[in-house]
This record gives sequence, structure tokens and C-alpha cells, in this order.
Amino acid sequence: MMPAMPDARAPYVLIAMATEERGTGLAKVVAELDLAVEIFTDVEKLLYHTRVAVPEAVVLEHALVAKVPQLDLIGLLRRRPSLADVPFVYLGPDLSEHRARVVEQGVDAYLTLPTAPELVRAHLQRLLERRQVERGLRTALEQSRRFEQAYKESERVKDDLIHMLVHDLKSPISSVMGLLDHSLEMLKSTGREDAGLDELLSLARSESQHLLNLAANILDVRRMKEGHMPYAPASIESLTDLAKEALGDVSGGPRDRHFGFLVRPEVEQLVADPGLLRRVLANLMANAIKHTRRGGYIDFRAWKQDDAFVLSVRDDGEGIPEVDQKRIFNAFEQSRHTVHDRYDTGMGLTFCKLAVEKHGGRIWVESKVGRGSTFYFTIPVDVAAPVAEDVVIAGA
Repeated sequence: MMPAMPDARAPYVLIAMATEERGTGLAKVVAELDLAVEIFTDVEKLLYHTRVAVPEAVVLEHALVAKVPQLDLIGLLRRRPSLADVPFVYLGPDLSEHRARVVEQGVDAYLTLPTAPELVRAHLQRLLERRQVERGLRTALEQSRRFEQAYKESERVKDDLIHMLVHDLKSPISSVMGLLDHSLEMLKSTGREDAGLDELLSLARSESQHLLNLAANILDVRRMKEGHMPYAPASIESLTDLAKEALGDVSGGPRDRHFGFLVRPEVEQLVADPGLLRRVLANLMANAIKHTRRGGYIDFRAWKQDDAFVLSVRDDGEGIPEVDQKRIFNAFEQSRHTVHDRYDTGMGLTFCKLAVEKHGGRIWVESKVGRGSTFYFTIPVDVAAPVAEDVVIAGA
């Protein structure tokens, strides 16, 4: 007679044997593992039971399987999702072909009859311990996936929020700059001489331009990462002129720094995206101004080396600590060692890195504290043409 169904919450081992006596004999050994036992001698009841119940392990005897040769019993049980990772121990004859076939069907351990009950217990213990470890790994993996999904979602929300805020800030900043320009023009037209007011208005205008540049860098870094930034390589007739135009784009201008431009003749004409290259130079020059004192020296140089053009912006300012040099091209990172109090998002150098890499080049910095910094970047002699995925999306 089949024993009562164990508590659904209690882990148990399912024993499928040809006779009740053989099942009971094996149950005594399984009990040593502190597990309940459920014995089946009828294949139909076995299949019905395993539709809803999930044991910790299954022990199948060949004599029971042989009663239904028309059924692929092991395959039927294995195909049930709830039993996919349940250990199967098969007790069968010492026949190599039969052993191979049963193992191919999904049995985890094949024990030759007659076998010692202690050997069955040892195999069950090993398989159950392995299953427990696998459960722990699956749980940890699932938790990791949920964490990763939550992290990606939070990053997406953060990026969307930053994009929305920065995008909405551009209009009022532009309006303020327009009002400041108008105020300066009115002062000039009235002929009033108020150097103090002129200087304050010019400073306010300069800081507004700086804020607008920060907003533009944040937006453009996002667009470049998403592949939506315009990229149109073209022939540049004068790299020196482009570099001087970039200096003019810097908020506040040179600010009493001495600038030099040294471009080798073979680099004056090159192929690159003029807009992106101009902004890269403007960002590097603005960064050099930020890290030098009044009266400092900043120079722009360019030369050809192997199959690439090398461009550099050098300053004799404070320099960047080695610990900061590895992270300053990351978004929202900047050197902690600075002679100015102005906060910067660090997006300018991030933009430079993405724009240079868009051209197929690379960017790096060489610096020593107290001796200045030199930012280098390369532009390949043969710049790749833009690919289709980089076409600007309307409204991006």
C-alpha cells in the first residue's frame, strides 16, 4: 500500500520501484538524508503525481520502467519543466548499451543492480548538494539581473531628466545673453562711460556663454553616445584659421593669456568634420585657460606622424595630478587640482573624446603638477566617411 502523501512543503525523494517491498527497503536509506519519501509502483499514478508535485530527487528502477516499454518514461518526466533540474538516479542492469541510452535520456546517475543501498544514498547526497549549489547560483544570477535591470532603468530616467532640464535651460540662457548684448549696445549708443558697469555686463555675458556651452556639451555627449550627432567630414583649408576661430568661441576669450599657433604645412589642409573639430579645440583651449593664471602661455600645435595628424594644446599652468589623468575624460569628472573655483561638469573633455573617436582617432593627456599639461589627439590621414546610422533624427 502506498504511504500517505507527504506535506507539500516538506522536501522528499520520489522512489519508483516495481514492488512496494523494494521501495520500502530503499526508503530507510533515503530517510538518513532527513528527507521524506514517496513510493510509487504504478506508472500511471507516477505520471499523474509528477504533474503537480516536485520532488528533490527521483529514483527509478528498471523493472518498473520495463513494464511500459511503449512509453519513453524518462523522457516524459524530463520534459516536464518542473523536473528539468531534478536529479535522476536509475537502478538498472549491467548492460552498456542500455546504460548509454538511459544516460542520453537525462539520467544523472546510473547504478548497476544489485547495488548497496548505501551507494544509492551517497549518490543522492552528492546530487542534492550539487542541486542546492546550482539553486543558489540561479538565485544570485536572477537577483543580479533584476539589479542590472533596475540600474539601467534608473540610469535611463536620470539621463532623460538631465536631457530635459538642460534642453529647457538653453532658451532662457539664450534670452539672458540677448538682453545682456542689448544692454551693452545701449550703453555704447548713449555714449555713457561706465567702465564698471560695462565690465559687469561683459562678465555676466561671458558666464552666460559658459553656461550655454556646458548645456551644449551635456546634450551633445548624449546625442553622440546614441549615434544621433551630425558627422560630416569635409576638407579644411586652413587648420590655423580654424584653431583661431575656436579660440574666439571660448567664453571670455584669451583672458590675458598668451597664445601661440604652430601648424606644420603638411597639416594645414586635412579632412575632418569642421564643426566637431572646432568645438574640440575650443573645449581644450577653454580647459587650458581654466588651468592657467593670467599671463600664462598656451599654444596649439599640429604635425603629421605616420598615418595620422597629431594636434595638441599645451599650457604652462598648474598641471593635473596623475590620479586624475585617468578619469578626466569621463562624464562629470574633473581634476580636483585647480586654481579656479568655477565648477565644470567635465562634459567638455568627454565631448572631445567622443568627437575624436568618431573620427577614428584617440586623445590623451601628459601632465605634471606645477609644470603644465598637454592634451594630444590624432586625426587619421584617411578619415572615414559617415555611416548611415549617424544621420540626424529630426528633433533629436
